[in-house]
Amino acid sequence: MFSLGITLLDSLISLVYIGLVLLIAFRVKSSMKFTGSNYFMPFIYYKLFCTLLFVILHAYVYNGGDTFLYFAGGKFMFGQLINNPLNFLNLYFTDFADLTNLVYDGNFIAYYFFRANDVFFMSKLISIVNILSGNNYLASSIIYTMVCSYGVWKLYETLCKLYPSLSKLFAIGVLFYPTIGIWGSGILKDPLTLASVGLIFYSSYNIVKGKKNITSILLITISIYLCSILKPYILYTFVPIMLFWVQLKFQDRINSSFLKVLIAPVLIAIFSLGGFFFLQTISEGAGKYSLDNVKSVAEGFHSWHSYLAETRDQSGYSLGNVEFTPISILTKAPEAFFVTYYRPFLFTDVRNFATVFEALQSFILLIITFYILIKVGIINFLRQIYSNDEVKIFFLFAVIFGVAVGITSYNFGALSRYKIPSLPFYTAFLIILYKVGYLDKKKQQHE
Repeated sequence: MFSLGITLLDSLISLVYIGLVLLIAFRVKSSMKFTGSNYFMPFIYYKLFCTLLFVILHAYVYNGGDTFLYFAGGKFMFGQLINNPLNFLNLYFTDFADLTNLVYDGNFIAYYFFRANDVFFMSKLISIVNILSGNNYLASSIIYTMVCSYGVWKLYETLCKLYPSLSKLFAIGVLFYPTIGIWGSGILKDPLTLASVGLIFYSSYNIVKGKKNITSILLITISIYLCSILKPYILYTFVPIMLFWVQLKFQDRINSSFLKVLIAPVLIAIFSLGGFFFLQTISEGAGKYSLDNVKSVAEGFHSWHSYLAETRDQSGYSLGNVEFTPISILTKAPEAFFVTYYRPFLFTDVRNFATVFEALQSFILLIITFYILIKVGIINFLRQIYSNDEVKIFFLFAVIFGVAVGITSYNFGALSRYKIPSLPFYTAFLIILYKVGYLDKKKQQHE
């Protein structure tokens, strides 16, 4: 219903913005001095390619998708600016229930989707992008993607500052991982929530180091606000994990073992209470994604995605009967985790091109995981989880979030998007584990 092609005007405007992006990128690159900055320009080229691929797939292969709904909503809001500029700010800063003085235009059908807060909010954001692009889809996609890419780059930059010697592997596993590249591009909620996760991680690191505190708090606040509207369930896992990580880092800065033992319970209590009240606050404003509605939302995903698999030949999966009790979830957790990161299987789960693309990546990740675990060894793996803050935190987030999305999605296409907030941390976990659990140990043996 909202699908469209790419016009000649759109292509020309897009070329102008590509040139502008490259010009800005070259200037930004010249001021970078950290290990790994040499991957900045390849990352920019890669994101431009992924955006173009995303647009072509949705416009000419899938012939539709949520991306066009958000763009149509943005065009509607842009139309209100053109037709009634005095009322535009009122429209922009109001809730759906209070919308008045609307002007009918060709995108009015998008208005009926504004009842969903996330759609309405995305439409407001894209309307700003559309002002810059002149209401052209490809150009808007490029602008939106490049803005969101800032958060992914900051996530990578932070990892490189923690482990400078791993910058190349982090680039492969975070910047250039195909699923992250494709679903972290284009006009969707996922690129923005992924960027928010990256900025929260980057800002948390700065706070631990005592740098850019005001800027970091501002970025965390904005990122939490964006996630709370678009995908609040990400915050349920990620924010407590980040609080735990920050607590561990503050403990590491205490040199005295006696003080560590004395202060640790205080820090744990402070961060735990802070996390509890934060989750309660976010949940109260999360609507259908509130903690009280987790079961009904998950059951809705199961029903809808099962229907798509049966009627539209989409690639679905099932974990059997899930009762959403703690015991039931624990029994399904291993399978849900495996589904998230290592399926679909190439010869049994594939029904379309997108699933083939995901299946190849999952198989390669499975082989890499087995290789690393064999090299590290189970005992050493457990030892590193206990002793290394990043191995512990990244693994914990990847497991909890991976189980959560695996147990609710029931559709491989949706799952490939839902998992991208945790995927960079899972690949980073494997990379760091390989270094501290195998390479460093091997180096010590030779010395």
